[in-house]
Amino acid sequence: MSCGCGTGEAQGRGLCATHYAAFRSREIAYGRWNPRVPADAVRAHVEVMRAAGVNPNQLAKLAGVSQSGLSQIMAAGPDKQVAAWLEQAVLAVEVPGRAAEVTTDTALVPILGARRRFQALVASGYPAAQLARELGTGERSRTIRSLMGNRADKTGRVTQDITADRERAVKDLFDRLQLVPGPSAQARALGERRGWALPMEWDEAAIDDRNGCPEKARWTPASAREERREHVDELVRQGLTNDEIADRLGINTRLVERDRAHHRATPHTDPTGATAAESAARKPYSRGEVEAMGALAAQARVDIAARRQRGRGRGLERTR
Repeated sequence: MSCGCGTGEAQGRGLCATHYAAFRSREIAYGRWNPRVPADAVRAHVEVMRAAGVNPNQLAKLAGVSQSGLSQIMAAGPDKQVAAWLEQAVLAVEVPGRAAEVTTDTALVPILGARRRFQALVASGYPAAQLARELGTGERSRTIRSLMGNRADKTGRVTQDITADRERAVKDLFDRLQLVPGPSAQARALGERRGWALPMEWDEAAIDDRNGCPEKARWTPASAREERREHVDELVRQGLTNDEIADRLGINTRLVERDRAHHRATPHTDPTGATAAESAARKPYSRGEVEAMGALAAQARVDIAARRQRGRGRGLERTR
């Protein structure tokens, strides 16, 4: 690697000897010169990132440091020291919620979150074949077998990683379909047999966490669905948030979001038969209109009474 000036081979901080000396003098003058620090913080951050699904090579790319150099730091003894700028570069890479958020398309990341999302969509009624088409792959592909939790390699083991671009595609698909039940009763039955959680039963913070668990909805019978939706609708009108409604009813916030989406998609009518939008748009009646309607109602009562009286008169004539 050469220095950015193009005049010499890079040394410390990617600078040639001349520019590195100038940088060193400037840092010393400002009291910031601290060329070597213990490697403990770097090592700890590497392990935290590894646990989050970002391996050391991927971390090195994100930090802009040498992969081999980072590997040597991890393999060295406890007294190892590193350049202060390298420590700062590595620690500047934040731990992601999902490894696929920060890695390149071809990098391998943990499959756990993608598998849970895929299985939840199947349990919601989407056949694996349909989801495979959405992802641009075949139903019997290694990717789909891995997402279903089936053995996907010759060793008979279940694959535990997936490429970052596939992981992101699965999440996008889940975000798009999670509130819309699928069409297949067979897929739902498969999900029930295998004990897969529904999309609404997964919390956003838990679905990618290896220790995360779904929250089974308290109201599962179909007969209780409408009653639950009425409760959700009433609490929404009271101004409660999704979290407050979920806590009040003992259900997952995803289920609250789903019920609210159903409520927004269903036309509601007032006692006159008008939709909510029509009722809102309707202007109040004027005093003249109210008086006219009252007179019309009074005349209708008179007419009804007259027809009843005529009917009774005809009955008397027939009995004579």
